[in-house]
Amino acid sequence: MDSVTQFALGATIGAVALAPRIGARRAILVGGVLGTLPDLDVFLPSADPIDAFVTHRGFSHSLFVLTALSPLLAEGLRRLDSRLQDSRLACYLGVWLILVTHALLDAFTTYGTRIFWPVSDVPVSMSSIFIIDPLYTLPLLVAMLAGLIAGGWGIRLRRTAIAGLALSTAYLGWGLAAQTIAEAKVKQALAAAGQGYERLTMIPMPFNSLLWRGLAIDGDRYVNVYRSVFDEEVAAPLHVHPRGMALEAELPDRTPVEKVASFSRGYYALSARGHDVLLTDLRMGVEPNYVFTFKIAERNSPVTGMVPAKQLERVNDAAQLSWLWRRIFDESAVRTE
Repeated sequence: MDSVTQFALGATIGAVALAPRIGARRAILVGGVLGTLPDLDVFLPSADPIDAFVTHRGFSHSLFVLTALSPLLAEGLRRLDSRLQDSRLACYLGVWLILVTHALLDAFTTYGTRIFWPVSDVPVSMSSIFIIDPLYTLPLLVAMLAGLIAGGWGIRLRRTAIAGLALSTAYLGWGLAAQTIAEAKVKQALAAAGQGYERLTMIPMPFNSLLWRGLAIDGDRYVNVYRSVFDEEVAAPLHVHPRGMALEAELPDRTPVEKVASFSRGYYALSARGHDVLLTDLRMGVEPNYVFTFKIAERNSPVTGMVPAKQLERVNDAAQLSWLWRRIFDESAVRTE
């Protein structure tokens, strides 16, 4: 999730766990800072943009690493604030919850999070919430701001913080339910069109949990299907695109493709733009403006030569957002791809 959400989640948990001992403002600040700590892995050096992409949310988001780190951080807090000297258990538990909820929340997004590293290097991606979703974040922000304004701690603030956590957690549950509803509609649309597939994943569209993109892989093609939880028609437009798998045979080094293929669980495509060979993770973004597209080679007859990987800038399309909100309630608002 985005940094604001992670800060607000950590701050609210920090308030519940630590505010009775050190006050709401300090507890919120401590919780917010700890809540963003796992994302400091973005500052670790990487060989190239693809390595940075596939290694983010790695060991720093492991539940095992974060559990081992919690006592060290908790003891550091207890030394910095004497009011925590008699609250070892609450401090340990609070720090642990702040850290592990960061990783668990990230696992609900599409990107993928290695929460079981080093036991398993496979990223967990439930893909049931968009990376920025105001309806998830708002209850946490309200609780956090209430604590910052009040400064002290009392039963009213405690109830506000618990309510914020309960509402945001319930919204995560709704996301899973909405995903199931939308997936059934996508499968119906694929079946109605006679479109087979090898694998299928559901991706929430930006900033909401009502409109979803079904991404299906069928050999050398991928298919986008947009479905709202309110859709009633069985059939839906299928947007079919080539995956460019033949380009792999031209590459003298398949390492970049193998990395993205593994990280994306096979939801990737190759394409040629002029002399450039591009590699795209199809899960994040909307056709044709995907978030993670990398230039990996140049086609120079008769050989395709590898070049240092470079991430392409994404082109923002304001019309996309307008279409998105119309499509939630209007099945006839067909997108052109």
